[in-house]
Amino acid sequence: MGTPTPRYRHVMARWMRRLLWFAAILMVAWFARFAILRAIGGFLIDADATCKADAMYVLGGSPFDRGTEASKVLEQGCVPIAYCTGSSVMAANKAEGRDLTEADLTRTAAIRKGASPSAILPLRYGTSTFEEASGIIHHARSLGMDTILVVSTDFHTRRVAKVFRMRAKGSGVTVLVHAAPSTEYDAQVWWTSEQGLLMVNNEYVKTLYYFLRY
Repeated sequence: MGTPTPRYRHVMARWMRRLLWFAAILMVAWFARFAILRAIGGFLIDADATCKADAMYVLGGSPFDRGTEASKVLEQGCVPIAYCTGSSVMAANKAEGRDLTEADLTRTAAIRKGASPSAILPLRYGTSTFEEASGIIHHARSLGMDTILVVSTDFHTRRVAKVFRMRAKGSGVTVLVHAAPSTEYDAQVWWTSEQGLLMVNNEYVKTLYYFLRY
């Protein structure tokens, strides 16, 4: 074999540098993997520190978690009244012949956790975040509300905040967002459970969809 040409040595040296940089990046990523994963989940959470509002609106979906959190918010005296939204009927309820909407289920969960039935009412409207935002802003304006508190699952809050504030623009209604923790995963270590993995994956897909569509 002949002696490697200067050009060959230069190309090999360049590739070696690239490989070393790549290996270094992989090593840093490995040691920082938990912080990176936590940040990936944390980006999806955008909740307000205050909970004082004219009314609370609990979005449809995850009725136990959101209903439980709604009862706590009511107990704290943050709001005088709450409304549970969502017109969809879950498949399990359909199979049993029960026409209970998401709004009904969330309200039931809140009442079972101690909320007064007169303080939390069903608002059977909306099958998506966008629909719920439109209906809630209209409802709040019709009742002369100035500030509303919207409750959703923790990893939903960034998308919820963006959609609601977009829909509320020019309406005179201020939107605050409150995060309900999930009982199916720990938001700090979401990657350790199947439900956490599914939630984060689905929420990034929805975030991209809403970004492209709205």
